[in-house]
Amino acid sequence: MIGAILGDMIGSPYEFDRGGKTRDFPLFIGTSEFTDDTVMTVAVAEALMNTMGQSDEDIQSALVVSMRRWGRRYPDAGFGGRFYNWLFTRHPHPYNSYGNGSAMRVSSAGWLFDTLEETRRVARLTAVVTHNHPEGIKGAEATASAIFLARTGASKEEIRDYITRSFGYDLSRTCDQIRPGYRFDVSCQGSVPEAITAFLEGNSLEDVIRMAVSLGGDTDTIGCIAGGIAEAMYGVPAALEAECKARLPKDMLAVLTRFDGARGRFTEPKEEESSDNRAIEEAISRFAGTPDRDHLIPVLEAFRQGMRGNARLILPVIPPQAVLDGIDPEKIKAGDTITVKEETRFRFHHVTDRDGRKWLAAFTSMEEFQKGDSASTISFALADVIQGGPDMPEPGIVINPWGKSFRLTRELMRVLLDMDRPKSRISLTDGDITKLDVDAIVNAANRTLLGGGGVDGAIHRAAGPALLEECRRLNGCETGQAKITGAGRLKAHHVIHTVGPIYTPGDPDCPKLLAACYLNCLRLAKEHGLNSIAFPAISTGVYGYPPREAARVALNAIAGWLKENPDCAMDVQLVCFDPETRRCYQSVIDEAEQAAKNKENHDPEPKNNN
Repeated sequence: MIGAILGDMIGSPYEFDRGGKTRDFPLFIGTSEFTDDTVMTVAVAEALMNTMGQSDEDIQSALVVSMRRWGRRYPDAGFGGRFYNWLFTRHPHPYNSYGNGSAMRVSSAGWLFDTLEETRRVARLTAVVTHNHPEGIKGAEATASAIFLARTGASKEEIRDYITRSFGYDLSRTCDQIRPGYRFDVSCQGSVPEAITAFLEGNSLEDVIRMAVSLGGDTDTIGCIAGGIAEAMYGVPAALEAECKARLPKDMLAVLTRFDGARGRFTEPKEEESSDNRAIEEAISRFAGTPDRDHLIPVLEAFRQGMRGNARLILPVIPPQAVLDGIDPEKIKAGDTITVKEETRFRFHHVTDRDGRKWLAAFTSMEEFQKGDSASTISFALADVIQGGPDMPEPGIVINPWGKSFRLTRELMRVLLDMDRPKSRISLTDGDITKLDVDAIVNAANRTLLGGGGVDGAIHRAAGPALLEECRRLNGCETGQAKITGAGRLKAHHVIHTVGPIYTPGDPDCPKLLAACYLNCLRLAKEHGLNSIAFPAISTGVYGYPPREAARVALNAIAGWLKENPDCAMDVQLVCFDPETRRCYQSVIDEAEQAAKNKENHDPEPKNNN
């Protein structure tokens, strides 16, 4: 998958033949960055890892959710018009596309499955949620098939023959023959054969990507497809992998780390311990001496901190025979790489308790591991182990079974995941709403002053003319409703637009419409998978809503929504653009806290009916 992302990044500055159709170009320049190809590659990988072994319907449903969530998180990554509409429509349906988007996002399917038939089946599923045209499906299947064949030891001639026979692509031309007349083409049939040809001619990952970009046209996507296949045959040089990861955000890196584990690309355990591992060992040692609740909580906290830090677990494994057959004991040395011609899977060691139950064995250090019998080992990030723990077939994991041990049950792993899950909160923030680094900021639109002063004008000036035009189009919604767009050049990922009510004293609809603004914005944020949102004081400007009354409506609406949506961790920031606004919010908060204390003090003691 890193090969696909590298192809996307390296090719992104050279679209429309800006690279001069040459293989001699800088691999990375200032504008070498990920595009929609990477966003969707990550989204598909996450969905497939979440649905291993599930039905076709479950996989397709997960793909739609994951692709829409990631696409909305990065709406300015360069999506095509119809796909962009699919991301944000209320009821997404496939739209008979034969574009190369189905091929550029499919690389994970080529890695995660045991047979070519299963690989093609899942590749088809990743395509049909949007690209249900036969050519769109063919492009995804061909790309995933090439990756599967390359990673399982097929030669380039075998790959060429299979792709030609199975999909009818013409792979007889050379890149030198394709290059002069090739033009920008975003169809599968006009780019997938060219990308596969670049792979067939290149002699390393870098050479394949250079070959693909030199063809011109849709260089990021052709590079993405070719790079994904090349990784399966050549691997990824450490320098290129480091450059790639340095240009990715943390949320994508987390999926990459998980994917490496899922496909068997493990980090070798190191002799030295991290401070996180030592903290876990110390907590376990104290708990082993006095196994009670008071000592259990520090153990869980040590695990939680380790999940956030660098803690890793060492797991003893039984290598498959194919690996053992590839080892010459007289020549093998530390650090050597062993290549096998077939798919391999490691089996994990277990320990059996007195009731005959088998637990997974894991160690916090090589010192702990070496207290028992010798075995091969692999290392996992603790966070990845805990993430998959609740679904494991075993009752849990025994940590350090040969010394002071701890049984980390599936139930305790669920507790850890819940402890580490973000919690909802409401906070007051001063300053400029357009400068906040949140998932979404709210633009409380004033149709009569659109683009003028105040918060609305500040958003429009910061975001630029393209967003302003989008705002003009979308702000035709009725009072109390809300709509969402990308955020242009703002720090936020999205802008949610709503229209507040004009204040009319005594009108009972005013507080209802004002509350609806907050509720509909929160609803949209949840639907788009967002976790932080910043509100201005809606309707308190030219619409004349008294600030204190508006603060009461806002806080009641937000608090009620958070209570009704406990599954959604939402960080709600109320932006105070002047001291008076902050005082209004704070006074309402103080009143609510005092009312709660009074109720607690005056409620009678509950009756004992026993």
